[in-house]
Amino acid sequence: MPSPLGLRRRLKKLFGLEDKAAAPKEEVPKVHLVVVGPDGSEQAADVDVGTTIIGGTSRFKRPIATGCSEASCGTCRVEVLEGAEGLAEQSPRERAALKENGFPTTMRLACRTELVKGTVKVKAAELM
Repeated sequence: MPSPLGLRRRLKKLFGLEDKAAAPKEEVPKVHLVVVGPDGSEQAADVDVGTTIIGGTSRFKRPIATGCSEASCGTCRVEVLEGAEGLAEQSPRERAALKENGFPTTMRLACRTELVKGTVKVKAAELM
């Protein structure tokens, strides 16, 4: 039952307690992620901007394999086939981990690489 003069609604608004379900939800921008497995098979999904490549594959039937999720082992390394401009820059930790594990710095670590925009297609070294 509504309160007289809309007092309850006004108080909720004043204290920031408005009904969140009634407020229009902002749509989170998406990135189209395509992962090619070592056998050439492809999996794809639209994922939220800011998600790591590993996070983007978490719902895949065969996600990218990872050994540490701390940018140290290199298990989740991927080769960028298309859309490198849609990825965040490599961090110093990522570059160091690739170098320490003997991989070219042109590869990326899926556990650390954030998706920024557009369509990104990568080839995974290993899938689960």
